[in-house]
Amino acid sequence: MENKILNHQDYSRVKALENYKILDTLPEEMYDDITRLASCICDMPIVLLSLIDDKRQFFKSKVGVDLQETPIEHSICFHALLSNEELFEVPDLRTDSRFQNSPLVENDLNIVSYYGVPLQNSSGIAFGTLCVISQEEPKTISEEKKQILKRLAKQIVYLLELRRQNFELKRYQEEVEYYSKQMEEFAHTAAHDLRAPLRSIKSFLQLIEMKREGQIDEKEQKYFQFINTNVDTMNQLIVDLLDYAKSDSKIDEKESIDLNVFLEQIFHNLVEHHHSSDSNLVIQSMPAIYYSKLALHMIFYNLIDNALKYRSQERALEVKISYKSDLFHYYFEVEDNGIGIATEYYDSIFKPFKRLHTKSEYAGSGLGLATVKKIIQKLGGAITVKSQLGKGTKFLITIPKE
Repeated sequence: MENKILNHQDYSRVKALENYKILDTLPEEMYDDITRLASCICDMPIVLLSLIDDKRQFFKSKVGVDLQETPIEHSICFHALLSNEELFEVPDLRTDSRFQNSPLVENDLNIVSYYGVPLQNSSGIAFGTLCVISQEEPKTISEEKKQILKRLAKQIVYLLELRRQNFELKRYQEEVEYYSKQMEEFAHTAAHDLRAPLRSIKSFLQLIEMKREGQIDEKEQKYFQFINTNVDTMNQLIVDLLDYAKSDSKIDEKESIDLNVFLEQIFHNLVEHHHSSDSNLVIQSMPAIYYSKLALHMIFYNLIDNALKYRSQERALEVKISYKSDLFHYYFEVEDNGIGIATEYYDSIFKPFKRLHTKSEYAGSGLGLATVKKIIQKLGGAITVKSQLGKGTKFLITIPKE
């Protein structure tokens, strides 16, 4: 069978309905409530929410009839669409030459008066109607009720637009999840492939140094030190990039976490890494919470790591972590007595690769705080900073319990 060639108007209408994904769907209470309300307000026995494609009219909601659909040739609602009127009125279908021989007029339904409001999307494309119909005898409705019928028709369009937006949002979320997974896989592969040659470079440098032990002059020693430092920096940058990519991965997997043990372990490992034995952690007694261990580890690892990197050389480092909660949120404060941050940089410190100091002054990739903010936002929380130059910095974290 040959496909029907649609004109522009038919194509636009069918496309609009396709975007709503509404044809041939089951009845829904929100639409049925509107048709019942229209029947009650207009005092009409039949109300139809009619959606019209290129071949038929489908009744998404109906009052007073058992029909599910009718061919487009029998559709009075189709004439309402073609009329371009705000409200299409036929006081007596039996005396109108366009409809008097229609099966809907002649059969057991005995419909008589018709009042239909075309449903239009934001582009002005009419794709259906909300109509009220009398049986047996002609009936009129007041101007006030006609206005109410138009408003009810607008509510139907709003509901359909919300439906379309929900489908688009779902599709967008699925795309984001797909590309996020692809990016994470790419980051893992790239990190592995990039770190492998770095490890080889480091190993060969060590072999050369061992072979030439006692023969390397001061100038060559500085060259070797420079190369080793840059290899370590590149390796750390790859690790930080991987962490930043992982912050988009699934963090919904939860487990019971003893916060006291958890935070002390992170602090202890970082102190060893930075060789900062004169650093102290002060934490209040904290409970065990049921949360994403991956998310909390990346948040507190980066914040404590930052405190150790940007410590003051004039005093021993002290990191304080406090906690409180309410019915819906956990609140954490991570405070240090380090070098501090100027007020004008409060926003920029959370941007990827944004550094306030040169690498020769303080090591780092500029991704730590960006990773923290990204994770917290993904959790539905927030992070802010308060700081005084030369005195220290406090990060305030809010994350939802569920």
